[in-house]
Amino acid sequence: MKAAMLIQRWYRRYRASHEAQRAYTWTIFQKMEYANEQDHLKLQNFFNDLMSNKQLLASLGGDNTLMAAMNTVRRRSQDLKSAKDMVPELDLLKATEYEAITVPLSYTGFRLEKPYRQNALEQLIDSVKGKHRIHVRYVLEILHEARNVLKTMPNIRHASTSLSKKITVVGDLHGKLDDLLIIFYKAGLPDTTNPFIFNGDIVDRGFFSVEIILILLMALITNPNAVFINRGNHEDHVMNLRYGFIKEISNKYRQLESKKIRRLIADVFGWLPVATIIDHKVFVVHGGISDATDLKLIQTLKRAKFTSVLNPPLELDDIQLLEHHEEPAPEPTGKVTDSQAFLKVPEMDSAEATFEWKQIVDLLWSDPSPNEGCSPNTFRGGGMYFGPDVSRAFLKANNLQYIIRSHECKQEGYEITHDGRVVTIFSASNYYEIGSNRGAICRLTAPDLHPHFVQFISTRGHKRLTMKQTTTTMEEKAIKHLNEQFFAHKADLLEAFEVYDPANTGTIKIVEWCNAVEKVLKLGLPWRTLRRRLVQTSATNHHLVDYNTSFEDMSSIDDTPARPTPLLFETLYRQKDNLEVIFRWMDQDNSGILTMEEFQHGCILLNKHMGNPLSEDQIKALAQSLDINKDGQIEFNEFLEAFRLAESENDNFEEEENESLQQAAAGAPSITSPPNGRLNGGTAW
Repeated sequence: MKAAMLIQRWYRRYRASHEAQRAYTWTIFQKMEYANEQDHLKLQNFFNDLMSNKQLLASLGGDNTLMAAMNTVRRRSQDLKSAKDMVPELDLLKATEYEAITVPLSYTGFRLEKPYRQNALEQLIDSVKGKHRIHVRYVLEILHEARNVLKTMPNIRHASTSLSKKITVVGDLHGKLDDLLIIFYKAGLPDTTNPFIFNGDIVDRGFFSVEIILILLMALITNPNAVFINRGNHEDHVMNLRYGFIKEISNKYRQLESKKIRRLIADVFGWLPVATIIDHKVFVVHGGISDATDLKLIQTLKRAKFTSVLNPPLELDDIQLLEHHEEPAPEPTGKVTDSQAFLKVPEMDSAEATFEWKQIVDLLWSDPSPNEGCSPNTFRGGGMYFGPDVSRAFLKANNLQYIIRSHECKQEGYEITHDGRVVTIFSASNYYEIGSNRGAICRLTAPDLHPHFVQFISTRGHKRLTMKQTTTTMEEKAIKHLNEQFFAHKADLLEAFEVYDPANTGTIKIVEWCNAVEKVLKLGLPWRTLRRRLVQTSATNHHLVDYNTSFEDMSSIDDTPARPTPLLFETLYRQKDNLEVIFRWMDQDNSGILTMEEFQHGCILLNKHMGNPLSEDQIKALAQSLDINKDGQIEFNEFLEAFRLAESENDNFEEEENESLQQAAAGAPSITSPPNGRLNGGTAW
């Protein structure tokens, strides 16, 4: 008996240790994710300010270099002439038509034929499992047909369980094909007797966003009354520039083909409904609500004009002010641009347009909060935090029972908050790293529509790892992310450390190290717990740390040959994601190539965003140093090579893609279910 008690005590401590390790690792991943989103929104706000702030634009009248940079972005990304000059629908249809595209006889993948039937969805899934790239003709055809269906649908759709007696809600998928396949394996394919709601964030981050969006749109075409697709905050071309969907399209389709796909799919995203109501009882939305959410007003909005919800409405006076500073048109470079592809200027006054825009942003970006009231979502940088009182008031005003939303990764794949009034469902398992979280789906059965949850984990190699191996792998990945942050802020951190070390001994107290790190990084992490993995204790005094060892794990980047000066390189390393967004924004022909002038203009805009830490001479020298093959042009890969990122990224893409497709081709992905298949009153099915 005594031995059994000792074993039990040891095991409990062992589990508790791993749970604590997993908890702080999870916190690191989540903090880093939201900090990245916030950084992206800051960059977008900066561009919006440049494009719409009259006083700022007027003050830049004498800065020809900056105005030239702004106009480069404007020509590549938006047509700001007037609302009357927006791209007509006929032009969009003509630029993306598919009927004249011939499919070679050698093509052995999926073929789409009219009339569209349920077996077309099954054939598409089988083709994707067989590693067949879907021909661009069929990609465009699916997008066009789905667009036609979506245009007939209201902003808020109503789903009924009167026939099916059940409905399944799927949360974020983020390009993870294996998770979608396991969901279909468990729940069956969508049809009139088995309706599905896909609650946004279908694309980005994963490697199979193209295949997933095509599968879901094909399901919508064949079963328009049984498939409901809500828009998420990642169904937005500005988000896609940063988080991988644009890059994925570029990798899978040739330049002119990918240009057509990007242009059409951005328009399709604008036509996605923003919410679904089940049996007049359950409100399903991607993000959440605010105290200003008005469903009657939302139902009347022209949602398609918000192609990107990150671009607030512009006034025509602002547009004309930009025109007055127009630089002479550059000489033709042979690059194909489609500057009219995305902008849709709201045809209304700015105050009204901004209010309507905020309604959409709140639905897509908001998160629930345990605190009463409604406040700006400063953690993400967009949307609102809504408290239990806001949920109660919203549900009472609209005669609803509860809210189902997604938008947040949860360790168990779901979470119930606000006294059961708000349910979060997240369907992308292993979102941060293998073993980081389960995926889940929510099934509602008539007539009470009580939520039942089904969890799963679908990933290559998951069953081969022990709990300790899984936790260790997660922790190592999280620490690597923190090491990158330490390197990116090296100068600021050293300055903060030296405040506590006036004698320049190289050592400071542990609490001082923690305070300095939090002051610079502002991540709100348990630094005292993490410091054993990030910095070494002094050899002479274990109460002190050698703060210079905080940067040792990033020595491979620090020693990169032919890099610019340390401070300049550190600044650009910290802003590499923002630079790539700017470059992809400019590169509308999707060639992956920028002229030296465009590269410098992108750096100048980022420089303005950062508060002008770099001189024009530094930027010019950087452009020349990154033109590795000296052809007068800069490729994205040349830029990324300066940080030794391009090769590993491409290798990881191929490895992930091949292994996931091999798993899919073999049948249903591996599954790990909850103990006994049950949790919190839910059932396995």
